[in-house]
Amino acid sequence: MGEGAEPPAPGRRPPNPHLGTVLLAVLAVVLVGGIGFGTWKLVSGGGDDKPGADGGSPSASSWSPSAEQPSAVPSEPFSETTSAPPSVSTDSTQEPPADYVRTTDAEGFRLDVPRGWQRVKRDTGVFYESSDASSLIQVFELTEPAVTPYEALRQAETGLKKNPDYQRYELKRLGPGDDADAELEYGYRSAKYGPRRILDRAFTGPDQVQYAVLIAGPADDWPQQRERQRIVLASFCPTAYCPAT
Repeated sequence: MGEGAEPPAPGRRPPNPHLGTVLLAVLAVVLVGGIGFGTWKLVSGGGDDKPGADGGSPSASSWSPSAEQPSAVPSEPFSETTSAPPSVSTDSTQEPPADYVRTTDAEGFRLDVPRGWQRVKRDTGVFYESSDASSLIQVFELTEPAVTPYEALRQAETGLKKNPDYQRYELKRLGPGDDADAELEYGYRSAKYGPRRILDRAFTGPDQVQYAVLIAGPADDWPQQRERQRIVLASFCPTAYCPAT
Protein backbone atom coordinates (compact mmCIF):
# COMPACT_ATOMS: atom_id res chain seq x y z
CA MET A 1 0.00 0.00 0.00
CA GLY A 2 7.01 -2.52 -1.87
CA GLU A 3 9.27 -0.59 -3.13
CA GLY A 4 12.35 -1.50 -4.99
CA ALA A 5 13.18 -3.66 -7.96
CA GLU A 6 15.55 -6.53 -8.57
CA PRO A 7 18.95 -5.43 -9.90
CA PRO A 8 19.96 -6.70 -13.36
CA ALA A 9 21.60 -10.10 -13.31
CA PRO A 10 25.40 -9.69 -13.11
CA GLY A 11 27.77 -11.42 -15.50
CA ARG A 12 29.73 -14.42 -14.36
CA ARG A 13 32.78 -13.64 -12.27
CA PRO A 14 35.15 -15.60 -10.02
CA PRO A 15 33.49 -16.64 -6.76
CA ASN A 16 34.18 -14.40 -3.76
CA PRO A 17 34.95 -16.46 -0.64
CA HIS A 18 33.35 -13.78 1.56
CA LEU A 19 30.23 -13.26 -0.59
CA GLY A 20 28.01 -15.66 1.36
CA THR A 21 28.71 -13.93 4.66
CA VAL A 22 28.13 -10.49 3.16
CA LEU A 23 24.83 -11.51 1.57
CA LEU A 24 23.55 -12.98 4.82
CA ALA A 25 24.41 -9.80 6.69
CA VAL A 26 22.69 -7.61 4.07
CA LEU A 27 19.62 -9.85 4.03
CA ALA A 28 19.31 -9.63 7.81
CA VAL A 29 19.43 -5.83 7.68
CA VAL A 30 16.82 -5.69 4.91
CA LEU A 31 14.46 -8.03 6.70
CA VAL A 32 14.67 -6.22 10.01
CA GLY A 33 14.38 -2.83 8.37
CA GLY A 34 11.45 -3.92 6.20
CA ILE A 35 9.41 -5.23 9.09
CA GLY A 36 10.02 -2.11 11.13
CA PHE A 37 9.08 0.15 8.23
CA GLY A 38 5.89 -1.74 7.50
CA THR A 39 4.79 -1.63 11.10
CA TRP A 40 5.62 2.05 11.43
CA LYS A 41 3.49 2.88 8.41
CA LEU A 42 0.64 0.76 9.68
CA VAL A 43 0.06 2.84 12.70
CA SER A 44 1.54 6.08 11.73
CA GLY A 45 -0.32 8.21 9.47
CA GLY A 46 -1.25 11.57 8.35
CA GLY A 47 -4.21 13.64 8.97
CA ASP A 48 -4.44 16.08 11.67
CA ASP A 49 -0.94 15.50 12.86
CA LYS A 50 2.18 14.34 11.23
CA PRO A 51 3.38 10.81 11.17
CA GLY A 52 5.66 10.05 13.91
CA ALA A 53 6.17 12.70 16.35
CA ASP A 54 3.41 12.90 18.69
CA GLY A 55 0.57 10.82 19.00
CA GLY A 56 -1.13 8.73 16.57
CA SER A 57 -2.49 9.88 13.41
CA PRO A 58 -1.07 12.69 11.39
CA SER A 59 1.46 14.39 13.46
CA ALA A 60 4.55 16.37 13.55
CA SER A 61 7.42 14.16 12.88
CA SER A 62 6.97 10.52 12.41
CA TRP A 63 3.61 9.17 12.86
CA SER A 64 1.11 10.06 15.49
CA PRO A 65 -1.35 12.77 16.05
CA SER A 66 0.33 16.01 16.48
CA ALA A 67 0.50 19.33 14.91
CA GLU A 68 1.32 19.98 11.32
CA GLN A 69 0.40 17.65 8.53
CA PRO A 70 2.91 15.93 6.31
CA SER A 71 2.98 17.01 2.70
CA ALA A 72 0.11 15.53 0.76
CA VAL A 73 -0.02 14.01 -2.69
CA PRO A 74 -2.77 15.49 -4.88
CA SER A 75 -5.60 13.04 -5.13
CA GLU A 76 -8.66 12.71 -7.28
CA PRO A 77 -12.06 13.17 -5.63
CA PHE A 78 -13.51 9.98 -4.20
CA SER A 79 -16.45 8.43 -5.97
CA GLU A 80 -19.84 7.64 -4.57
CA THR A 81 -21.59 4.38 -5.29
CA THR A 82 -25.06 3.10 -4.70
CA SER A 83 -23.91 -0.47 -4.17
CA ALA A 84 -24.13 -2.21 -0.81
CA PRO A 85 -21.75 -1.03 1.90
CA PRO A 86 -18.36 -2.59 1.65
CA SER A 87 -18.07 -4.93 4.56
CA VAL A 88 -18.48 -8.44 5.78
CA SER A 89 -20.27 -7.32 8.90
CA THR A 90 -23.97 -7.68 9.64
CA ASP A 91 -24.37 -4.04 8.62
CA SER A 92 -22.95 -4.62 5.13
CA THR A 93 -26.32 -4.52 3.38
CA GLN A 94 -27.57 -1.37 5.07
CA GLU A 95 -27.51 2.09 3.57
CA PRO A 96 -24.96 4.57 4.99
CA PRO A 97 -26.19 7.10 7.55
CA ALA A 98 -27.70 10.27 6.07
CA ASP A 99 -24.58 12.31 6.80
CA TYR A 100 -22.20 9.72 5.31
CA VAL A 101 -21.25 8.87 1.72
CA ARG A 102 -20.45 5.40 0.40
CA THR A 103 -17.04 5.70 -1.17
CA THR A 104 -15.04 3.59 -3.60
CA ASP A 105 -11.38 4.42 -3.06
CA ALA A 106 -8.77 4.16 -5.82
CA GLU A 107 -6.54 2.17 -3.46
CA GLY A 108 -8.90 -0.81 -3.64
CA PHE A 109 -11.42 -0.59 -0.81
CA ARG A 110 -14.82 0.87 0.00
CA LEU A 111 -16.11 2.55 3.11
CA ASP A 112 -18.61 5.13 4.35
CA VAL A 113 -17.13 8.55 5.13
CA PRO A 114 -18.72 11.75 6.51
CA ARG A 115 -20.13 14.04 3.83
CA GLY A 116 -17.88 16.94 2.91
CA TRP A 117 -14.66 15.30 4.07
CA GLN A 118 -11.73 15.51 1.68
CA ARG A 119 -9.54 12.64 0.50
CA VAL A 120 -5.75 13.03 0.76
CA LYS A 121 -3.15 10.45 -0.28
CA ARG A 122 0.08 10.36 1.72
CA ASP A 123 2.99 7.96 2.10
CA THR A 124 1.34 6.82 5.32
CA GLY A 125 -1.95 5.84 3.69
CA VAL A 126 -5.24 7.29 2.53
CA PHE A 127 -6.88 9.98 4.66
CA TYR A 128 -10.38 11.40 4.77
CA GLU A 129 -10.35 14.67 6.70
CA SER A 130 -12.80 17.24 8.01
CA SER A 131 -12.55 20.77 6.60
CA ASP A 132 -10.10 21.87 9.30
CA ALA A 133 -8.35 18.47 9.39
CA SER A 134 -8.93 18.20 13.13
CA SER A 135 -10.84 14.95 12.61
CA LEU A 136 -9.81 12.22 10.22
CA ILE A 137 -9.99 8.64 9.03
CA GLN A 138 -6.77 6.93 7.96
CA VAL A 139 -6.60 3.64 6.08
CA PHE A 140 -3.31 1.87 5.58
CA GLU A 141 -2.31 -1.51 4.19
CA LEU A 142 0.40 -3.39 6.08
CA THR A 143 2.73 -5.18 3.70
CA GLU A 144 4.56 -7.29 6.29
CA PRO A 145 2.32 -10.35 6.83
CA ALA A 146 4.63 -11.80 9.49
CA VAL A 147 3.50 -9.08 11.92
CA THR A 148 0.22 -9.82 13.69
CA PRO A 149 -2.33 -7.02 14.17
CA TYR A 150 -1.65 -6.91 17.91
CA GLU A 151 2.13 -6.88 17.48
CA ALA A 152 1.93 -4.13 14.84
CA LEU A 153 0.05 -1.89 17.26
CA ARG A 154 2.30 -2.78 20.17
CA GLN A 155 5.40 -1.86 18.16
CA ALA A 156 3.79 1.35 16.91
CA GLU A 157 3.04 2.41 20.47
CA THR A 158 6.77 2.56 21.18
CA GLY A 159 6.99 5.61 18.95
CA LEU A 160 3.67 7.05 20.07
CA LYS A 161 4.86 7.26 23.66
CA LYS A 162 7.16 10.08 22.62
CA ASN A 163 4.18 12.38 22.03
CA PRO A 164 3.36 14.99 24.69
CA ASP A 165 1.00 13.72 27.39
CA TYR A 166 0.68 10.34 25.71
CA GLN A 167 -1.85 8.09 27.45
CA ARG A 168 -2.81 4.55 26.55
CA TYR A 169 -6.43 3.81 27.34
CA GLU A 170 -6.37 0.27 26.05
CA LEU A 171 -4.45 -2.14 23.82
CA LYS A 172 -6.18 -5.46 23.27
CA ARG A 173 -6.90 -8.38 20.99
CA LEU A 174 -10.52 -8.58 19.97
CA GLY A 175 -10.70 -12.33 19.66
CA PRO A 176 -8.84 -15.58 20.27
CA GLY A 177 -5.57 -16.40 18.54
CA ASP A 178 -2.53 -14.36 17.52
CA ASP A 179 -4.14 -13.26 14.25
CA ALA A 180 -7.23 -11.76 15.89
CA ASP A 181 -8.17 -8.14 15.22
CA ALA A 182 -6.51 -5.72 17.64
CA GLU A 183 -7.19 -2.20 18.82
CA LEU A 184 -5.16 0.57 20.41
CA GLU A 185 -7.02 3.45 22.05
CA TYR A 186 -4.85 6.36 23.13
CA GLY A 187 -4.58 10.10 23.56
CA TYR A 188 -1.94 12.81 23.48
CA ARG A 189 -1.58 16.56 23.16
CA SER A 190 -1.13 17.98 19.67
CA ALA A 191 0.72 21.26 19.26
CA LYS A 192 -1.79 22.25 16.59
CA TYR A 193 -5.08 20.74 17.79
CA GLY A 194 -4.65 20.30 21.52
CA PRO A 195 -5.78 17.12 23.36
CA ARG A 196 -6.49 14.22 20.99
CA ARG A 197 -8.30 10.87 21.31
CA ILE A 198 -7.55 8.12 18.78
CA LEU A 199 -8.78 4.63 17.94
CA ASP A 200 -6.52 2.44 15.80
CA ARG A 201 -7.93 -0.91 14.62
CA ALA A 202 -5.66 -3.46 12.89
CA PHE A 203 -7.13 -6.53 11.19
CA THR A 204 -6.83 -8.99 8.32
CA GLY A 205 -9.37 -8.51 5.54
CA PRO A 206 -11.13 -11.25 3.55
CA ASP A 207 -8.41 -10.79 0.90
CA GLN A 208 -5.85 -11.83 3.56
CA VAL A 209 -4.33 -8.35 3.47
CA GLN A 210 -3.68 -6.62 6.79
CA TYR A 211 -5.26 -3.20 7.20
CA ALA A 212 -5.21 -0.48 9.82
CA VAL A 213 -8.14 1.92 10.15
CA LEU A 214 -7.44 4.88 12.42
CA ILE A 215 -10.05 7.35 13.67
CA ALA A 216 -8.73 10.57 15.24
CA GLY A 217 -10.35 13.68 16.63
CA PRO A 218 -10.34 16.21 19.46
CA ALA A 219 -10.55 14.67 22.92
CA ASP A 220 -13.60 16.84 23.62
CA ASP A 221 -15.47 15.08 20.80
CA TRP A 222 -15.24 11.68 22.51
CA PRO A 223 -17.05 9.28 22.13
CA GLN A 224 -17.84 10.51 18.61
CA GLN A 225 -14.68 8.74 17.42
CA ARG A 226 -16.14 5.42 18.60
CA GLU A 227 -19.39 5.94 16.68
CA ARG A 228 -17.49 7.01 13.57
CA GLN A 229 -15.32 3.91 13.85
CA ARG A 230 -18.40 1.71 14.05
CA ILE A 231 -19.79 3.18 10.83
CA VAL A 232 -16.50 3.02 8.95
CA LEU A 233 -15.65 -0.55 9.95
CA ALA A 234 -19.18 -1.81 9.29
CA SER A 235 -18.91 -0.51 5.73
CA PHE A 236 -15.25 -1.33 5.01
CA CYS A 237 -14.31 -4.01 2.49
CA PRO A 238 -11.66 -4.66 -0.17
CA THR A 239 -13.36 -3.74 -3.45
CA ALA A 240 -13.27 -7.26 -4.89
CA TYR A 241 -14.91 -8.63 -1.74
CA CYS A 242 -17.67 -6.07 -1.28
CA PRO A 243 -21.21 -7.47 -1.13
CA ALA A 244 -23.22 -7.26 -4.32
CA THR A 245 -26.27 -5.05 -4.42
